Amino acid sequence: MTAYYVWSAAAGTGTGASWANAYTTLTAALSGKAAGDVFYIAHDHAESTAGAVTLTIPGTAAAPCYLWGANRSGSVPPVSADLRSTWTVATTGANVLAVSGFAYIYGGALTSGSGSTAVNMTIGGAAGALVFDGCKLILGGTNTGNRITLGGSVATRIVLRNTTVKFGATGQGCTLNSCDFRWENTASAIDTGGSIPAQLFFLTTNPPGRVMVEGVDLSAVTGTIFGSASEAAKALTLKDCKLASAVTPLATQSGVNTGALELQRCDSGTASYRSEKYNALGSQVMETAITKTSGGSINSQAVSANITTTSQAAFAYPFEGFPLTIGNLTTGVSKTVTVEGVWNAAALPNNDEFWIEVEHLGSASSPLGSFVSGAKSDGLASGSALTASTSAWGANVTARANTTAYTLGQVRKVASNAGRIFFCTTAGTSAGSEPVGYASAVDGGSVTDGTAVFRAGVRFKQTLTITPQMAGAIFIQPKAGKPSTTFYIDPSPVIA
Repeated sequence: MTAYYVWSAAAGTGTGASWANAYTTLTAALSGKAAGDVFYIAHDHAESTAGAVTLTIPGTAAAPCYLWGANRSGSVPPVSADLRSTWTVATTGANVLAVSGFAYIYGGALTSGSGSTAVNMTIGGAAGALVFDGCKLILGGTNTGNRITLGGSVATRIVLRNTTVKFGATGQGCTLNSCDFRWENTASAIDTGGSIPAQLFFLTTNPPGRVMVEGVDLSAVTGTIFGSASEAAKALTLKDCKLASAVTPLATQSGVNTGALELQRCDSGTASYRSEKYNALGSQVMETAITKTSGGSINSQAVSANITTTSQAAFAYPFEGFPLTIGNLTTGVSKTVTVEGVWNAAALPNNDEFWIEVEHLGSASSPLGSFVSGAKSDGLASGSALTASTSAWGANVTARANTTAYTLGQVRKVASNAGRIFFCTTAGTSAGSEPVGYASAVDGGSVTDGTAVFRAGVRFKQTLTITPQMAGAIFIQPKAGKPSTTFYIDPSPVIA
């Protein structure tokens, strides 16, 4: 391992052996060097090139290179107290700045291009593994199509840690190509000194293998985080992030193998219970109004799983919600697993419209998963109705009011028929007093209320029997195969 120094104002031989003989450009410093070499970049290094710059860092997976921003007035070689994040490397005009290789890069501001011409920044365009720590990635131009391109035609690993991005136009953003991408622990991740992108990430025909954004403040983005795609599958995760209140986490997807996003504990405020899932077949979001009385709760907040399918959902391709998990220590004893729900319909759902599948350890000789499905027996069989439930769902629903305008889909409750909830199926204005039909309404029954019509939600449940042979978690997978439909599922299954 050899250490080299980089300082744009240095005088001397340019051997990089000291600050006095430092390389004046990072490109020159990297040229011809070896895996594992260390590069110290002066805190006041300010490199600008009116041409394309490709920083090919000569590390390997076993021996990455290290690029440290350092105070050139400090210790030689620099120590921890000398670390600085003020050095810059930039290109101007229609000239790309590209970085590739195996390296850990600390503290730099990297700018690609200037003016109104089209120019991207390329990070990890060749095979490698890059970690940016305390850096800034900047698109200096104002062309609306400019992108920070992450990954390329071959797989690479890219980590942004405490690293921000800055854009020159609202149409700009980051393109995700073939890579394993992680962005973590970054406050105010979008530099508001530039333009705020309407869409942060663009998905491509050369998709990333895994995308994890964790502990990142994305609240500046009020449009869309991940865009639409019609290409191969993408595993996208937002975890413990701060979001804008009206942001769209994932745009509408157009095929069953396109983008899939899991959002875990992300919110604009204090809703730490918020977890969501999106793909082309549907979505699952946490519901706090329509919840089963004495049902599931997270951090003392009563919740249900609002599972809404798209027109692409089908029995063959159901939307699969987050699995529900129950711990189990009992073996060799038959158990029943029950999941309850409610929906806005005139009758019970069939088991090709909604069902659960239970995975447990059903063998005493190996942890091979055993599955019990509540779906109809096969694709040619007719679906059968799920079991009716009498559980109450009205605790957190707003009470009906007299002479009030209601819109399609709004949900209300009445004291005269406790436990039931009523969905508005015809918009209109409620009567001046509560119609007597509410008190006698049964699940699926309609009530004319002034010029509005309400229908009592149909409560349902499904119970499956299993016999675990090993101790271990039991996983219950909700599946919804009826297109363009909403189910409210209690996330607290009952095992008996």
